[in-house]
Amino acid sequence: MSHAQSQHRIIAPRRESLRDALSERRPLTAMFSIIPAIPVVEMIGLAGFDCAIVDMEHGPLGIADLMPLMLAADARGAFPIVRVPDATPHMIGAALDVGAAAVLVPQVVSAETARAAVSAARYAPEGTRGVNPWVRAASYGGGTEWLQAENRNAAVMVMIEGKDGLAALDDILGVEGLDAIFLGPVDMAQSMGFPGQPEHEAVVAAIEEAVERAGRRGVGVAVFAPDAAGAARWFARGVSFVAVSEDTVTILGAFTTLRRECRP
Repeated sequence: MSHAQSQHRIIAPRRESLRDALSERRPLTAMFSIIPAIPVVEMIGLAGFDCAIVDMEHGPLGIADLMPLMLAADARGAFPIVRVPDATPHMIGAALDVGAAAVLVPQVVSAETARAAVSAARYAPEGTRGVNPWVRAASYGGGTEWLQAENRNAAVMVMIEGKDGLAALDDILGVEGLDAIFLGPVDMAQSMGFPGQPEHEAVVAAIEEAVERAGRRGVGVAVFAPDAAGAARWFARGVSFVAVSEDTVTILGAFTTLRRECRP
């Protein structure tokens, strides 16, 4: 195949777009993964979670670790999301290049940062993402139709995790192209003076208010829940995306329960 032919090769689309699912407020479940292991990400998909959030902020992961984990999520029917360590443009672009369906940007406290994250995820004229049509996301040879498809499909979510983010929430919700905010009760509890108490009534009230404000602006909302009961409560409150627990604590809990049940 010639270079010219490769530029016009048809790129097979994803089975659907996570960005569309977020826009349509479809109920979605996810789990965070900080264990850099293909089988763990596969099992998140096999368990039926809609998304696997590969965590570069808290996990021992670099860009070189991402590609097999993106493949593992895709292979088992889960959208691969990368929580990048920060809003650095090259990091956002690199995560999308290896096949992330969305980037999740932590500790966003201003509309400027949210706007920069959206720009880093979009090709010109909508943004400033660097173009390389030979990366995995482009099936190693995408043409102009792929650039347009990627601008339509790559989702951007930003995390509101403290008092500063809540104070700037209305401005953040007004950022064009932002697909969802992600409310993090663990960090929020710390910021609000209730360390280790993500279920504190003041924290829950702050998140509920943020959910309502986002709903009025037509922006998607995601929330972290430590367990299934917490997830059910947030779904009942109108949240459409809940990230439930994390791979480490889930695996340890299963091991502990099994060992306890094995005692004579």
